[in-house]
This record gives sequence, structure tokens and C-alpha cells, in this order.
Amino acid sequence: MVDEIALEEMAVHFSKYNKVGSLCWKHSHVVNPVLHTYDSAVSIAQKIHDGKVHLGKELMVIGVSCFREDEIYPILAAPTCKAEDASDMERILAQTIKCWNISSAATSVGPVWSFTTDGDATRRAAGHKLFVKTPLPPDSPLYGTLVNLPGLNLFTGAGEVTLNFDFKHVFKHMSPTGIVLNNGHVINSMMLVRYLVWLPAYDEAAVTKLLHPDDPQDVPRAVALMQAIIEFSTSQHHVTNNSFSLDIDTHADLASISLLGALFESILLPFIEVSLTLSEQFQYLSCYAHLTFSFFRAHCHSFMSYQLYYDTQMLVKNAAFCLVKQQTLDPYAQFFSGDVGDDPLEILFGHTRMIGAHNSACSYAQALDHLGAAKDIDGVFKRHPDLDPGHRRLKLTHHEGVDHINRDIWKGNIISSRCDLPLAWSRGRDDALSILISSQLDHSHYTFAEHFQTFDIDMLCPFGQGKYFGISTDEFPDTSLVPDIPPHVPVTPPSECLETLLTDRENGSPADAPSSQPPNQLPPQGLLAPVLPLGPRIRPDDYVLYNDRWVHKQTLCHLVINKDFVSKSLNRLERVHEGFTKVNKRIDMSAGHITDQNLFLVGDIFVTILRTGRTLSIGVLCSTSASLNGVSRASVNTTVMKALCTTAKVTGQLLTVIANRPSPDAHPVFLWDGGYVTSRSVIQGSSQSTEWVVVVTVPGSLVEPINPDPTFIRLRNDVNANAFSQVNGSQSTWEISWDVLQGACDLLWAKAVDLKVPLKSIATVTPSKENIFPYQRSDGTPAVVSLEACNLLVASDGDRVSICPLCESRVANMHNHIGQHILRALSSTPEEVALKEPVGNTLPCSFCGRSGRPECAITIMVPAKATTTWDTKCAYQHQFRYTSANVGSKNQPCRNLPLKCELCHPVLPPAPSKTTRKRPIVPVSAVWRYNMHEHILQEHEEYVVPGQRDAGLVLPASVWKEMKLTDLEQTASRIPKTHWQPSYTPPDKIGKENIPLLISRGSKRSAAQAGPSRPSKKA
Repeated sequence: MVDEIALEEMAVHFSKYNKVGSLCWKHSHVVNPVLHTYDSAVSIAQKIHDGKVHLGKELMVIGVSCFREDEIYPILAAPTCKAEDASDMERILAQTIKCWNISSAATSVGPVWSFTTDGDATRRAAGHKLFVKTPLPPDSPLYGTLVNLPGLNLFTGAGEVTLNFDFKHVFKHMSPTGIVLNNGHVINSMMLVRYLVWLPAYDEAAVTKLLHPDDPQDVPRAVALMQAIIEFSTSQHHVTNNSFSLDIDTHADLASISLLGALFESILLPFIEVSLTLSEQFQYLSCYAHLTFSFFRAHCHSFMSYQLYYDTQMLVKNAAFCLVKQQTLDPYAQFFSGDVGDDPLEILFGHTRMIGAHNSACSYAQALDHLGAAKDIDGVFKRHPDLDPGHRRLKLTHHEGVDHINRDIWKGNIISSRCDLPLAWSRGRDDALSILISSQLDHSHYTFAEHFQTFDIDMLCPFGQGKYFGISTDEFPDTSLVPDIPPHVPVTPPSECLETLLTDRENGSPADAPSSQPPNQLPPQGLLAPVLPLGPRIRPDDYVLYNDRWVHKQTLCHLVINKDFVSKSLNRLERVHEGFTKVNKRIDMSAGHITDQNLFLVGDIFVTILRTGRTLSIGVLCSTSASLNGVSRASVNTTVMKALCTTAKVTGQLLTVIANRPSPDAHPVFLWDGGYVTSRSVIQGSSQSTEWVVVVTVPGSLVEPINPDPTFIRLRNDVNANAFSQVNGSQSTWEISWDVLQGACDLLWAKAVDLKVPLKSIATVTPSKENIFPYQRSDGTPAVVSLEACNLLVASDGDRVSICPLCESRVANMHNHIGQHILRALSSTPEEVALKEPVGNTLPCSFCGRSGRPECAITIMVPAKATTTWDTKCAYQHQFRYTSANVGSKNQPCRNLPLKCELCHPVLPPAPSKTTRKRPIVPVSAVWRYNMHEHILQEHEEYVVPGQRDAGLVLPASVWKEMKLTDLEQTASRIPKTHWQPSYTPPDKIGKENIPLLISRGSKRSAAQAGPSRPSKKA
């Protein structure tokens, strides 16, 4: 077994070997550890600073422990910099086993059966390469038994050594926070805190502490949480067995929690239930292996991290191998399940920390001494167990004193020969089948006989093709682990003169001398050489000559190599402060008053708009988490959540609903069939794929909570009851009317337009089955969609709108294209291609060409010295450069810009004695340039309008300048010159007596075709 213990990052000198110790084992070969001179110490310090070698952050200890014994024998203690990769670790593990086998230990103690570690990723990968590489040969004495365990992985290392993971490590990381079970139902802490308070022994604070501990390494806490879930699931069997329950959501939650309880029970009881026999223990382990295999095939990483799945399945495999080895070696000996862990090594570390006032970190030399002393302490506790206080973090309960679960206390029969392993394995498989059959999991995931008919698929390789999960670094990271200690920050190389340091020490002043080079280190010759220190227990080789003084080599280590040494904290969590965050920090588990009608709880049903290809429709989701201001919450105020500027986010699973067969004059209703919309995903490193439940996160402003109505399936004749096998025994479910869904769809799309939500930012769903989502009527037609949004999606292909809503042609610049449509309509110029939709009759929008739409209203801000800005909620809008568009060009001739009407917003003259007048920069309603004629006709009846109103006040020159069209933009729109804008010269340019007659233009025609004119707009 192997593990690490904290080390102080400081070099030490070993007098016996005349070498510097505590250098990391991976890189120590790049330096000469012997201190011949002062320069030798400087050289080592420089290489540490350059990162070529490191001081050990932790001490890696490999120890040997025998089954049926509690002794641990350390055989390797090497400083590590935590920079090793799998090949490095593979090399040192292989070398350790090789040394064991070639020594007399293999014959006097016994061969290596297994190699136990925790969840370290590097050791997992190295162990996999070493101990999962050779199939068990048929002539092995183990083969006859193990080959009759269908699904068990039979690959081992040399000498039939297997890899193993500590079962307490597994317990610590089996946190049910975001685990998907059943047919896709998610279980997380927000759900569990709502249900576990039903237990008499727990209130909300106690449950929160179980789910979000301050110390994730607390084994008793992890066991207590698993036991609470087991107890709760057992107490709710009367609810889960009630197929006619009208609380559909609660029934679905409890069904999934019941499966979680069965899963925890099968992995926990073999190690804590002292009354179990060995056969019953392996029956539970077999049940666990089959359950996790089925759920992992169905949900992969959503069910359990790849790393944890590998660790737990390897734990079961190793236990089976070790039992058969024990039966072969001595069938009458006991086989205690606790022996497959690494408790002896952890206990040794605990006793090591006891030495030196529980100092959790020490130097390499001290660590070696402490390990030896810890062995003496172990001997004392073995002879006087009443003195042993136990180890809090290694116990399975929070009871004081020695853990009551040990080999001597176990009551069940654990004689190895009394266990028929193939029979226990078969019974465990049957137990798993009885659990899975009653669930909503697809039966294809637990057809074990079909899956295991060849050796290609097994528990460790659930999809075959030699794909093992949790080994590759390219896979999903193991989020259950506490982050590693942050990387070492290189220190400044030593620059002080040793003489100055020594002098300052003698004078009692701080050592802070300027940089200087040490003098020549050649020792003086003849009578000038100083006398070596002499005396009892003084070793002359421990000294080097420096500046005519003999200096102890440990002093060199202290003053040169360890110059910038900083002691580590005694608190383990503080030692990883840069990589470890308290899990309670960003979570608010308070659910508030659940009867508050204005409160949205995690687990409630809601709807939101979703994209699928070129369709925007409504989706019904079950919320799994909610956050406000970045803090996860069990509930959110509905008003706050739905506000336009909210910071709330809601995550939910997309549900499948089935439409009924309504009467001809009625709209359909939609019933939940108990399932979830899934999406297909390719398994990494494999040609196979699996289906994942679609999970969507949306802003709170696009969430609309709903309250479905319960209904009994068997009492309806408008649905196919066989389609509801996944919900509540096909007896009851809930329903939502079409009116509610369509109304919510229209409302949410209007909010999205109001918020100017880009089309591409709306969540996209790609279902594995097209007939599942978007939701369909019974005849297969789309049920609830937003037609306007769908048209935009078709036009834009999911990005910026690129298809004209009027003529349906694909264009690069919608503003320029629509502007030409408007000009042709204003000048009664026929369109070359018939329009699907005519240009709006009144003040059309220059982005979509339509009139009267509130979202097309546009405002403008005209600062004195900055760029003009505009704002509109038209879905067809896109950005353009205002200054460039105002000039026009051959490629972009349209000058239809939003303008501030000077008649509506006149510029006031400056105040007396002032040259300018400050005006507030605020957005005002804008008028498109091509609409300015119509605007003046309607809003400013006192003014002349060229070509349309001859009588009235003279139009200011600045206003006409804004209205005037260029020849380029009229030519580009293919407007005949006879229909061009009439000329007009303001009176202040030619004099009032020479005002020319205004040339009237023809009345407007429809943009779709040349034909009857629109109503005249003359006053």
C-alpha cells in the first residue's frame, strides 16, 4: 500500500551517508548530493531555484501489511515533488515489487497479492498499466472460481497482483450531489435536504452539515450520510409502492432516492454490518457491482465520475481475488473485509503525527525517525489496546475510543472456506435484477447474460473495445477529490555570503548581507590549515572548510539551501488554501416557507423557450438547481427570478410529454410519461455512443413556473396507457393544457425580444429522437412553437438574420436591402420580384420593413463630441457604422438612418452672455430618414412638405438636408428618374421671391406590385 504524508520543504544532511536528503526522488539524479565544498551547496540551491530539482513536498511511503494482521512494515520512504507522471510512478512501483520478490521477503513473508492506494490519478494510471495487463491464465489455481463470476475483470499484473482502492476513500467520495439514477432523474443536495429532514433524528442544519461538510475527508460524516439515505429510502417504501399517488414529482424523487439507498446499502453494509457472513458480504458487493454497471451504461459520467466508477469496481474485483487466494492458501483462515483497505498505513501516519506535539509536518530526517518511533507506539497499543484513543478520520462512526468495527468484534462467519463465491455472486446479481426491474431503467442496460457472454465487456470495461474509464487524463476530471497542494513557488537563490550570515548569527543580528561571491575554497596548506573539530561523537567528514573555518554541513543546508524556508501550517485544510474552497461558502440551503406561493423551489416544474434546428418551441423542465448572484439556493423569490435584469439562473432536466387525442373542437393536453429528453453522445475512446438526459440552464427572466394538474392514466381513453410505463406504475401522472404552453411560449418570446436576447444564445436541444422534442400533437405535427421566432431562425440559420422577411431572398446587409424596398414603395416603383409581404404602410422599420410593431420603435442619442448611438428591439436589427452609413457608398448606398427630428427637438439658443448651451444627453425617439416626409406630414402640419404639401411654413434648410436623397441611393434602388424625390431649394438660399414651383410626385404604390395607389397623404 502507498500513500503520502506532509513534509517540510527543507534539505537535511545525513551524516551516515555524507549526502543531502529531502530532494525529490524524480529529479534528485540531476545533482550530486555530496557536500564537498561550499560551492556544492550553492549548486544544489541554484538547481532548486531553476526548477531542475525540488525539495520534497510530501513523503511517499510504501508499506507492507499481511492479511489477518494489523502490522505495517514501511519499506520505502521517498520525498516527492508531486510532479511525477504515470510512467514515473509505474517505474517505482514495479521496482518495489521486484525488490520484494528477489529478496527473502517473498519466501519468508509471502508474495504480493494486491497493491492498495487512494484516488490519486497518477497512481491509478500507473497501477492500471502494471496490474491490469495480463488475463488470468486457465492453469491458475484461481481461474476455476473466478471464471464463474460473470462480468468480473480477470486481468492482473505479473504474479497475479491486483490493484486495489481503499474502501474508506470510496465512501468519502460517494457524495450524492448531482448523481443521475433511474431513467435520468437527478439527485442532488437541494433535493436531499428537503427529504432527509423527514427523519426524526435530523433537522435542516444537521442535514446541511452532512451534505456540505467543512472537512470532505471526514469518513464518519460520509458514512452517516449514506446511512441516513438508506434509512430514509427504507421508511418510504409505502409511498413508492403507491401507484395511485397524486404527488407525481415527490413520487419520482422518492423512487430515485430508493435506488440510491439500495446502491449505498450494497457497498456500505459489507464493511460496517458486523453480523454479516462472508457470503452475505460478497452478495452485497456483487449487487453493487451489477447496479453500478447498469447505471453507468445508462448515464456514464452523469451517474458517477469515471474515476470513482473505476475505483469502486476495482475494489470489488480485488476483494474477490484476495478471497480466492486466501481460500487457496488456507481455507480455514478468516477473511476480514477491512483488510483490503489501507488503514494500517493511515494509522502509522497518525502515530507519526503524534510525535513532536502533533506536528503534522516535519523534515525528511525527522519523518524517518518518527516512522520508526510510530512503529514502537504501534507495539505499545497492541499490548495495551485500552490506551489507544482511536483515529477520528479513520473511524466509520463518530463514537469515542477504538472503532467498534474490527476483526475481533465481527460476529458473522468470515472463515474463507465457508463462502461459495460463485453462488454469492449469482445471488447478488439476482438482487440487483430485482431492484432494476422495479425501476424505470431501460432493460437493455441490465441484460447481464447478453453483456457478459464474452470477455470483451466486464465490470471495469462496461462498453468493451478495451476502453477503461478513469485512466486517461483527457476524460472528465474527478470533481469529487480535494484539490492538490498548489505548486511550489521557486525561491530566490542564495546570494548572501556565508561568512556574513555566520557573523550576524554570532552577534545576534538578522542575517541580511549584500550579495558577494565566496572566496577560494582551496584549503590552506601546511601549518596554516585550521585544526579539525575533535571530540566524542564528532565526525570530521561532517564539516567543510569555508574561509579558514570549519562549518557543519547541516549549517550549510540551513543557511544556503533552506535560506527562504517557510514552515507549513499545522492545519491540513490551510495547507491547500489556494486550491481548496469550503463547500458551504457559495450555497444557501434555506428553502424558506414552502407554502409561500411567490417562492420557486428546486424541484418545481417550469417552462422555457428552446431551439431545435430552425424551430423555437416551449420546453417543460424539472428544476434541479437554482442560483442567485452566483450563490446556489434551494429557493428563489419568483418575482426576483423573473425580473428583466435578474441575476438568477435555473437549471433543469427536459421532460418528455405526450399529447392526448382531443376532440375535433378542442386543443390537446400534454401528459408527462415519466421520461426525459435525451441527446446522443459518443463515448470517448470508443466507437459507441450513449444517451444523456438533456440538462438546460437558462436565465431566470426566461423561466415561467407552472403548476400541472394530476390525472389518472387508467381512467382516460384518449391516451395509450402503455406509453406511460416510466411513471408511477402507469397509474397516475400530471398534465398541462395546450393553452398554458402556447401562452407561455408567446410570453417568453416577447420577453426575449424585449431583452434583445440573441437567437444564438437561446439554449439549443438536439434530441436523439426527433419525435420526442419539439413536442408534437397526436398526429405528429408540431404542437407549441413561436411562428415569428421560427421565421427568424429560418432566415438567420441560428445567427444574424440573413433572409429578407419581405421577399425571402438571402442578403448580406439587411438594413441596406430593406431600405431599398422602402424607397421603391415610397416612389411607387414596382418590385422586380413579387413580395411575400408588402412594405409597411406607415413609418416602416428599416430593419424589417414592417409597421406598427412596438419592438421596432427606435431611439437615438446624439452627443456633442461622440458617435451617435441608437437602440431598438427589432429582431432583424444588426449593427452598422453610423457615420459611414450617413455618407453612403457604391456598395452600401442606403442612407436610411435613424435621425433626431429638429422640429420635435429644436436646438435652443445659448443663454445671455454664453456662447453655447449645455443640453442633457438622453435618448429620444428617432425617425428613419426615409420616413421623415411622412413624419412631418403627420406631426408638423404647419410646415411645407416638398411634393406633398405646398402651403405652410418654410421647411428649415437643416431639416431638408436630412431628408434629401442622393442620386446614388435612388439609382441603386432602380427608381425611374420620373419618380425621384422632387427638388427643393430653401428660401434662404435663393430669396423668398424666387421660390420655384414644387414638382409633385405620383402617389405611392404598393411595394409588391405596380397597381392602385395608396391613399393620398396631402393635407
